[in-house]
Amino acid sequence: MTSSGDRHRLTVLPGADPGDIRAAVAAFQPGSYLTFRHSSRDRDAVELVFRSWPDGDAPVDADEPTTPAAAWTPEVAERVAEVPPDLLRTVRVRHDRTPVPAWWTTVFSTIVGGPWADRHDASQAGADDPDAHAVYGCAQPDGTVAARPAPDQLSWERHLSTHLDRLRDDDGGPIRSLRDDVAMLALQVAGALVAAGLPLAETGGAEPHGGALVVPARHATPTGVAIGWATHPHLPALGAHSEATAATLPDVMGYALASLLGALGFRIQRGAGTRSHLVTAAPTT
Repeated sequence: MTSSGDRHRLTVLPGADPGDIRAAVAAFQPGSYLTFRHSSRDRDAVELVFRSWPDGDAPVDADEPTTPAAAWTPEVAERVAEVPPDLLRTVRVRHDRTPVPAWWTTVFSTIVGGPWADRHDASQAGADDPDAHAVYGCAQPDGTVAARPAPDQLSWERHLSTHLDRLRDDDGGPIRSLRDDVAMLALQVAGALVAAGLPLAETGGAEPHGGALVVPARHATPTGVAIGWATHPHLPALGAHSEATAATLPDVMGYALASLLGALGFRIQRGAGTRSHLVTAAPTT
């Protein structure tokens, strides 16, 4: 543990006892602000940096403000603006003290390991404890984590959104979940297929690259979501498959989609043939 002015640094080595860390943190002034960075002395260690809030209503930066050289100041005829010196200083302090989010291993909301580079490392660190969880966010002075949206979750949501934008309702517009139960079911079916690793077909005519067809079927008996498969228009140009073989692919893939969704808990009614099938209900919890 080292101190320099209003900054205190605590180096945590791998395998450190969480109790010792909490005791060391408790020794600092209450309300100290926590950030972290990797230690320059040990690549596997982390350096916790505390900066105490100064006394008074507003924080004051410990660093002396810099002033431009006299020769730099432009000579203008207009009146020079007068900005209160503490106006930007306070905002700059808050900016500099913004914590960096990372992955942490927690037990009952208390940090017991981390920071980690990804979810896998955080999960593996708590694999032996059934109460351990991997949490992404900013470490707090009290040993908890202020959760933030995880990078992998944001990546998945962008990926899913890209596929859902390919769907079209029976009126040609995008499928909106609040329209009715059939629209909601269509989005659930589409999300399950994307999560299983299957692409959705572009039904708006922009990019006919093939994939799973998911279409609300409000006039079917019973109502539900029709599913099928569209092959890529470039398939015949490959020359490796006969026309008869290519014609059977929608049937084969349609049957596979129905089987996949059935395994995921969706209620399926198979069509008269194998080309298209109907999803009538989502999985029940």
